[in-house]
Amino acid sequence: MISGDSPGRSLSGFTVELDVYSGPYEWLLALILKDEVEIFEVPLRDLVNLYLEARDPASSNALERDTDFASSASSLILLKSRTLSPLFEPEPDDDNEGAVSPEELAERLSEYLKVRRGAEHLRGRFGRNAGHYPSGHELKPRPGKLRVDEKRITLAAKRVFSRMEEPPVEHLGKITVTVQELAALIRASLARGPVSYEELTRGMDRLHSAVTFAAALSLAHEGRINLIQSEPLGPLTMEASN
Repeated sequence: MISGDSPGRSLSGFTVELDVYSGPYEWLLALILKDEVEIFEVPLRDLVNLYLEARDPASSNALERDTDFASSASSLILLKSRTLSPLFEPEPDDDNEGAVSPEELAERLSEYLKVRRGAEHLRGRFGRNAGHYPSGHELKPRPGKLRVDEKRITLAAKRVFSRMEEPPVEHLGKITVTVQELAALIRASLARGPVSYEELTRGMDRLHSAVTFAAALSLAHEGRINLIQSEPLGPLTMEASN
Protein backbone atom coordinates (compact mmCIF):
# COMPACT_ATOMS: atom_id res chain seq x y z
CA MET A 1 0.00 0.00 0.00
CA ILE A 2 1.02 3.64 -0.42
CA SER A 3 -0.08 6.09 2.23
CA GLY A 4 -0.65 9.81 1.81
CA ASP A 5 1.91 12.06 0.17
CA SER A 6 5.04 12.65 2.23
CA PRO A 7 7.03 15.74 1.18
CA GLY A 8 10.52 14.87 0.02
CA ARG A 9 10.11 11.07 0.25
CA SER A 10 8.06 9.75 -2.63
CA LEU A 11 8.38 6.06 -1.62
CA SER A 12 8.32 6.51 2.16
CA GLY A 13 4.72 5.29 2.38
CA PHE A 14 5.11 2.27 0.07
CA THR A 15 4.99 -0.96 2.10
CA VAL A 16 5.25 -4.48 0.74
CA GLU A 17 3.94 -7.85 1.92
CA LEU A 18 6.18 -10.68 0.73
CA ASP A 19 6.96 -14.14 2.07
CA VAL A 20 10.53 -13.13 2.93
CA TYR A 21 9.81 -9.59 4.12
CA SER A 22 6.95 -7.39 5.31
CA GLY A 23 7.39 -3.67 5.84
CA PRO A 24 8.51 -0.42 4.16
CA TYR A 25 10.01 -0.75 0.69
CA GLU A 26 12.98 1.47 1.55
CA TRP A 27 13.89 -0.82 4.47
CA LEU A 28 13.87 -3.77 2.08
CA LEU A 29 16.46 -2.00 -0.08
CA ALA A 30 18.63 -1.34 2.99
CA LEU A 31 18.39 -4.99 4.14
CA ILE A 32 19.39 -6.22 0.68
CA LEU A 33 22.45 -3.95 0.70
CA LYS A 34 23.44 -5.25 4.16
CA ASP A 35 23.10 -8.88 2.91
CA GLU A 36 20.45 -9.51 5.58
CA VAL A 37 17.94 -10.41 2.84
CA GLU A 38 19.11 -12.48 -0.12
CA ILE A 39 18.30 -10.78 -3.43
CA PHE A 40 17.46 -14.08 -5.13
CA GLU A 41 14.75 -14.72 -2.50
CA VAL A 42 12.90 -11.50 -3.38
CA PRO A 43 10.16 -12.09 -6.00
CA LEU A 44 10.65 -8.98 -8.15
CA ARG A 45 7.53 -9.68 -10.22
CA ASP A 46 5.39 -9.65 -7.07
CA LEU A 47 7.17 -6.48 -5.96
CA VAL A 48 6.29 -4.69 -9.19
CA ASN A 49 2.69 -5.97 -9.04
CA LEU A 50 2.32 -4.65 -5.48
CA TYR A 51 3.50 -1.22 -6.58
CA LEU A 52 1.15 -1.16 -9.59
CA GLU A 53 -1.80 -2.18 -7.40
CA ALA A 54 -1.04 0.54 -4.86
CA ARG A 55 -0.22 3.20 -7.45
CA ASP A 56 -2.45 6.27 -7.45
CA PRO A 57 -2.21 8.09 -10.82
CA ALA A 58 -4.11 11.08 -9.40
CA SER A 59 -1.49 11.70 -6.73
CA SER A 60 0.38 14.99 -6.90
CA ASN A 61 3.78 13.29 -7.04
CA ALA A 62 2.82 10.17 -9.00
CA LEU A 63 5.48 10.83 -11.65
CA GLU A 64 8.19 11.26 -9.03
CA ARG A 65 7.14 8.01 -7.32
CA ASP A 66 7.13 6.11 -10.61
CA THR A 67 10.59 7.44 -11.49
CA ASP A 68 12.08 6.55 -8.12
CA PHE A 69 10.54 3.09 -8.09
CA ALA A 70 11.64 2.36 -11.66
CA SER A 71 15.20 3.44 -10.84
CA SER A 72 15.47 1.31 -7.71
CA ALA A 73 13.60 -1.68 -9.18
CA SER A 74 15.83 -1.73 -12.27
CA SER A 75 18.89 -1.81 -10.02
CA LEU A 76 17.37 -4.74 -8.12
CA ILE A 77 16.66 -6.59 -11.37
CA LEU A 78 20.22 -6.10 -12.61
CA LEU A 79 21.63 -7.06 -9.22
CA LYS A 80 19.54 -10.23 -9.11
CA SER A 81 20.44 -11.19 -12.67
CA ARG A 82 24.15 -10.72 -12.02
CA THR A 83 23.91 -12.68 -8.77
CA LEU A 84 22.12 -15.62 -10.42
CA SER A 85 24.34 -15.62 -13.52
CA PRO A 86 27.33 -18.00 -13.49
CA LEU A 87 30.65 -16.32 -12.96
CA PHE A 88 33.12 -16.37 -15.82
CA GLU A 89 36.58 -15.05 -16.46
CA PRO A 90 36.74 -12.78 -19.53
CA GLU A 91 39.39 -13.38 -22.13
CA PRO A 92 42.31 -10.92 -22.10
CA ASP A 93 41.31 -9.52 -25.48
CA ASP A 94 37.58 -9.59 -24.69
CA ASP A 95 36.04 -6.13 -24.53
CA ASN A 96 33.88 -6.41 -21.39
CA GLU A 97 33.54 -2.75 -20.47
CA GLY A 98 29.74 -2.92 -20.49
CA ALA A 99 29.50 -5.71 -17.89
CA VAL A 100 28.60 -4.65 -14.36
CA SER A 101 29.35 -6.84 -11.35
CA PRO A 102 26.84 -7.38 -8.49
CA GLU A 103 29.13 -5.39 -6.19
CA GLU A 104 29.01 -2.40 -8.56
CA LEU A 105 25.22 -2.63 -8.81
CA ALA A 106 24.93 -2.77 -5.01
CA GLU A 107 27.20 0.27 -4.76
CA ARG A 108 25.02 2.13 -7.27
CA LEU A 109 21.91 1.29 -5.28
CA SER A 110 23.61 2.43 -2.07
CA GLU A 111 24.65 5.71 -3.68
CA TYR A 112 21.09 6.19 -4.92
CA LEU A 113 19.75 5.84 -1.37
CA LYS A 114 22.38 8.22 0.02
CA VAL A 115 21.72 10.89 -2.60
CA ARG A 116 17.97 10.46 -2.18
CA ARG A 117 18.12 10.86 1.61
CA GLY A 118 20.43 13.87 1.29
CA ALA A 119 18.05 15.53 -1.16
CA GLU A 120 15.13 14.87 1.21
CA HIS A 121 17.03 16.47 4.09
CA LEU A 122 17.94 19.56 2.05
CA ARG A 123 14.38 19.90 0.80
CA GLY A 124 13.10 19.82 4.36
CA ARG A 125 15.60 22.47 5.47
CA PHE A 126 14.73 24.72 2.52
CA GLY A 127 11.04 24.30 3.36
CA ARG A 128 11.56 25.25 7.02
CA ASN A 129 13.61 28.30 6.02
CA ALA A 130 11.12 29.49 3.41
CA GLY A 131 10.41 33.20 3.81
CA HIS A 132 13.62 33.91 5.73
CA TYR A 133 16.36 35.81 3.92
CA PRO A 134 19.86 36.67 5.15
CA SER A 135 20.51 40.29 5.94
CA GLY A 136 23.60 42.19 4.83
CA HIS A 137 23.54 44.42 7.91
CA GLU A 138 25.88 43.65 10.77
CA LEU A 139 24.98 44.39 14.35
CA LYS A 140 27.46 46.69 16.00
CA PRO A 141 28.78 45.57 19.37
CA ARG A 142 27.30 47.44 22.28
CA PRO A 143 29.83 48.79 24.75
CA GLY A 144 29.22 47.73 28.33
CA LYS A 145 30.83 47.63 31.72
CA LEU A 146 31.93 44.53 33.56
CA ARG A 147 31.87 45.07 37.27
CA VAL A 148 34.02 42.76 39.34
CA ASP A 149 33.57 42.54 43.09
CA GLU A 150 36.90 41.45 44.56
CA LYS A 151 35.28 40.30 47.79
CA ARG A 152 32.93 37.94 45.96
CA ILE A 153 35.81 36.48 43.92
CA THR A 154 37.85 35.91 47.09
CA LEU A 155 34.91 34.25 48.82
CA ALA A 156 34.25 32.01 45.81
CA ALA A 157 37.91 30.95 45.68
CA LYS A 158 37.87 30.07 49.37
CA ARG A 159 34.79 27.91 48.91
CA VAL A 160 36.34 26.09 45.97
CA PHE A 161 39.73 25.37 47.51
CA SER A 162 38.67 24.91 51.10
CA ARG A 163 37.43 21.64 52.58
CA MET A 164 33.71 21.10 52.29
CA GLU A 165 31.85 21.53 55.54
CA GLU A 166 30.39 18.44 57.13
CA PRO A 167 26.59 18.35 56.83
CA PRO A 168 24.71 18.91 60.08
CA VAL A 169 23.39 15.71 61.68
CA GLU A 170 21.90 17.08 64.90
CA HIS A 171 18.37 16.57 63.60
CA LEU A 172 18.99 12.83 63.17
CA GLY A 173 19.17 12.21 66.87
CA LYS A 174 21.40 9.75 68.68
CA ILE A 175 22.43 6.62 66.74
CA THR A 176 21.34 3.66 68.88
CA VAL A 177 22.03 0.77 66.47
CA THR A 178 24.77 -0.24 64.03
CA VAL A 179 24.92 -2.37 60.92
CA GLN A 180 27.29 -4.81 62.64
CA GLU A 181 24.80 -5.41 65.48
CA LEU A 182 21.90 -6.16 63.14
CA ALA A 183 24.11 -8.28 60.89
CA ALA A 184 24.84 -10.45 63.93
CA LEU A 185 21.10 -10.59 64.64
CA ILE A 186 20.43 -11.80 61.08
CA ARG A 187 23.09 -14.52 61.26
CA ALA A 188 21.72 -15.71 64.60
CA SER A 189 18.17 -15.86 63.22
CA LEU A 190 19.30 -17.82 60.16
CA ALA A 191 20.80 -20.51 62.37
CA ARG A 192 17.25 -21.89 62.74
CA GLY A 193 16.58 -21.74 58.99
CA PRO A 194 15.36 -19.20 56.41
CA VAL A 195 13.54 -16.16 57.78
CA SER A 196 11.55 -13.43 56.08
CA TYR A 197 12.52 -9.78 56.37
CA GLU A 198 9.00 -8.87 57.53
CA GLU A 199 9.12 -11.44 60.34
CA LEU A 200 12.59 -10.33 61.45
CA THR A 201 11.70 -6.61 61.58
CA ARG A 202 8.25 -7.03 63.14
CA GLY A 203 8.09 -4.71 66.15
CA MET A 204 11.14 -2.64 65.08
CA ASP A 205 10.98 1.10 64.54
CA ARG A 206 11.77 2.68 61.16
CA LEU A 207 15.45 3.24 61.96
CA HIS A 208 16.06 -0.37 63.02
CA SER A 209 14.14 -1.68 59.98
CA ALA A 210 16.22 0.44 57.60
CA VAL A 211 19.52 -0.60 59.19
CA THR A 212 18.41 -4.26 59.13
CA PHE A 213 17.84 -4.01 55.39
CA ALA A 214 21.28 -2.40 54.95
CA ALA A 215 22.85 -5.20 57.01
CA ALA A 216 21.11 -7.83 54.84
CA LEU A 217 22.45 -6.21 51.67
CA SER A 218 25.94 -6.11 53.16
CA LEU A 219 25.82 -9.81 54.09
CA ALA A 220 24.49 -10.73 50.64
CA HIS A 221 27.28 -8.73 49.01
CA GLU A 222 29.83 -10.66 51.08
CA GLY A 223 28.22 -13.94 49.99
CA ARG A 224 27.18 -14.99 53.51
CA ILE A 225 23.42 -15.03 52.86
CA ASN A 226 21.04 -15.26 49.90
CA LEU A 227 18.16 -12.87 49.34
CA ILE A 228 15.11 -14.42 47.67
CA GLN A 229 12.27 -12.35 46.20
CA SER A 230 9.91 -14.10 43.79
CA GLU A 231 8.39 -10.90 42.42
CA PRO A 232 9.25 -7.18 42.44
CA LEU A 233 8.29 -5.52 45.72
CA GLY A 234 7.18 -8.93 47.02
CA PRO A 235 8.10 -10.67 50.28
CA LEU A 236 11.84 -10.87 50.93
CA THR A 237 13.30 -14.09 52.35
CA MET A 238 16.83 -14.49 53.75
CA GLU A 239 18.67 -17.80 53.94
CA ALA A 240 22.21 -18.77 54.79
CA SER A 241 24.43 -19.47 51.80
CA ASN A 242 26.03 -22.88 51.44
